Formats: sequence, C-alpha cells, structure tokens
Amino acid sequence: MPKVYSKIIKNKPYYYLNEQIRINGANKKIQVYLGKNIPNDLAEYCQKLSVKEKYLIKEKLADLFIFDSIFTKEQTCKIENLKIEFKYKIFNLSDAKKEQLWTRYAVQFIFESNAIEGSKLSQNEVNSILQKKYIKKTIERREIKEVKNSIEVFNLIKSDKFKLNQHKIINLHKLLVGGLGINTGYKKVDIVVNNRNTTPAGQVRSEMNGLLNWLKGVKKNKRHPLEIASDFHQRFEHIHPFEDGNGRIGRLLFNFILLQYGYPPILFLYQNRQSYFNALSQADDGRKNKWRWYTIKVYKNSINWFLKEIT
Repeated sequence: MPKVYSKIIKNKPYYYLNEQIRINGANKKIQVYLGKNIPNDLAEYCQKLSVKEKYLIKEKLADLFIFDSIFTKEQTCKIENLKIEFKYKIFNLSDAKKEQLWTRYAVQFIFESNAIEGSKLSQNEVNSILQKKYIKKTIERREIKEVKNSIEVFNLIKSDKFKLNQHKIINLHKLLVGGLGINTGYKKVDIVVNNRNTTPAGQVRSEMNGLLNWLKGVKKNKRHPLEIASDFHQRFEHIHPFEDGNGRIGRLLFNFILLQYGYPPILFLYQNRQSYFNALSQADDGRKNKWRWYTIKVYKNSINWFLKEIT
C-alpha cells in the first residue's frame, strides 16, 4: 500500500506519497510530491500516483506475468489497471469507511454464494443477520445459522489466521456447516453432481494433496493470480471433497488466494449461476477456455462493483 513519507531539507519537511512496486525481485519506487504539509484529502495525489503505477505496470507487464490465448497482455493489463484503481480508492478511505465497504461486500458475497446453493434469504435479510438487527420470526433457524457460519468463515479467510492446507480446509468446512446436520470431514461416499462423477471418496485426500502441491508450484511461474485462483477453484469443485458445502468453500478459497496475492476478491452472482455452472462443467471436460473467460468477465465486474460502492 502507498505511504506518506517526508524528506527533511534544511530542517524543513517536504512530503511525498510513495509506493514500491516489486518487479523481478527488486523494488521500483514511484512518488508524487504533496507539499510542505500533508493535505487533508489525498484523492488528487492518489489519482496522480495511480497513473504513474499504471504506466510502470504496462511497461513491465511481461516481466511480471506470462501470457496465453486467454490471459493475453491486453486482458492482463485491464485487470491490473482495475486493481490499481481499487488500491488507491481503498487507500484514501478512512478506517471506518473501509470497514463499512468490507461489510457491504461480505453481505453481498454471502447472499450471492448462499443463494447459488439454494438459500431463499433476501440480501436485506442477510444484512440484518450480519448486523444483528431485527430478524423476522418466519425465517428458518437453519438459514440464520448458515449466514452466521458464513460470516465467521468469511472473516477467517480475510484474516491472517488461515493457512491453505488440508487440515485448515477441513476445519473451515466444519465451521461453515456447524450445527446444520451436515457430515464434516472429507466425504465418505461417492457423490454425483449434475450427472457427473466427482473424485471417489477414497481418493479425495491424495487429490487434495496434489491440488495443494500444484498451487505451491504454480506460484513460481508468473501466472496471473486470477488464473491461478480460477484453476484452483475449478479443480477443487471437480474433486468435491465434502458431502455438502463444496461450492461455498470453493468460492471462499478462490477469494483467499486472490487476497493472498494482494488482489481484491471476486463476486459470483446468483442470477448468473447457470453460466457459472456451465463454464465449470466445460472445464471439467478439459475445455477450460470458457471458464477462464468467464472468470475474467466476473472479476472485472467485481472490481467495478467495489469502485461504484466507494464513489
């Protein structure tokens, strides 16, 4: 994140807004001059610094990422520009407004993710549960518990307490489905989803081990974080390690990976669930292009959602 720093020249302070960009193992510094005093509103200076960062990233894009037929240089540049806009918009918010923004996202994410899996709660009802406001007596206790569990796991993956390993993923699932009468731990029976076989129960642990080892290895080859998170999510859903709750856990882990790389999270919408399922299904058949195109489109819309919420 950008920082304000000062230079002392002839016993007088001169202030700058500074950012360090990591490229090929070295930091590249960009900065804008703020003046002899720190302005109350840094929006103008954030805009200037974001322009500098966009230019630098565009010039060094090939040093940062590898490209392919889907994650082309053009598409990658568009994603990076949106990420940079998000970073400086967030930076210029007060702590209270940052908290409010993340709360609005949490409500939206939990509403959409749970609705994809069949929840009938409205967004306002999810918000009431999250904000501990009045909850209608007609709402099923199970639905309320699902939301409360979702809030807890969302906060966990956003914190620095969660690590991506099999033990933690199993515990994350246990937290998500706690009190809902759903079996925890890896599935003990084979599951068919949409007339498709998922990984047999006896092979889940080894497949998950392979997936996590793949993730460790792929971090070194300059693939874009969105592509990494996208592929991880598709492979996780194909394994389908739990008897229930796989979609919600998978979308949480998608966001965990993005956040670990310093990228804003993604938001899959309930209204587009069929496109989401169709794209995943094609990827399961070995045709991953549609899935990757779909996640690029969804991700751009997700960051634009944040930008609109901020402005």
